[in-house]
Amino acid sequence: MKGIVIKEFVGLIRGIKSILIVLFITGISILAARSLRNSPLFMDESSNPSATALAGLSFILVIFGALFVLTLSHDIVNRDIQLQRIRLLITKTSRPSVILGKFLAVWLFWVIVSLISFVLVSFITRTFVIHELLFLWIYLAFLSSICVMLSTVVIHHAYSVILSVLLGLALPIFGIWSMFSSVVPIRALRYLLPYYPMSEQPALLLVTAAEALVFLAAAVVLFQRKDL
Repeated sequence: MKGIVIKEFVGLIRGIKSILIVLFITGISILAARSLRNSPLFMDESSNPSATALAGLSFILVIFGALFVLTLSHDIVNRDIQLQRIRLLITKTSRPSVILGKFLAVWLFWVIVSLISFVLVSFITRTFVIHELLFLWIYLAFLSSICVMLSTVVIHHAYSVILSVLLGLALPIFGIWSMFSSVVPIRALRYLLPYYPMSEQPALLLVTAAEALVFLAAAVVLFQRKDL
């Protein structure tokens, strides 16, 4: 499993899309931190480090995180199936280890991206709000588990591309909509998606973490049943 994690992680780091996304996220986070720190509009909130330190990073990941994670790694499983490399992997390790290794690679990549931005922003704002970062990591684990499950369910690369874009756009739209909607079915989504917990009820992120485990377990079960 260790080899799978390293291989997939290195593959993500080397990709030009990954580099551009990292630069975009880090740049916006730093720009937002500088603006919030110097703007008189946020003087009242600046006494509360958690209100400003990760505002830019949190905003970018909440709005674009699902799109970034899903589109960047939508083929992390089905790519190996289509190229028939998956048979070699399962001869060297178990099927659950393959899924877990790919999940860890995706999640660790985004953990490091957010950690780099967090360190730079913390240096600029001179604050260190670790619990905000932990919230983001749970959120990223949720997205990474969906990504792995999607790539396990959808075998064809072309279909997973389309679905990853649609899902990457739909998740934040419905998540933010559920926070303000009075329609019961939509309002109920606030407890199933991580956007409301991240902004209002951090304790509910335990539900988000549990959902990530469920998605990951579903991916393992589906992968074990596949005829490779």
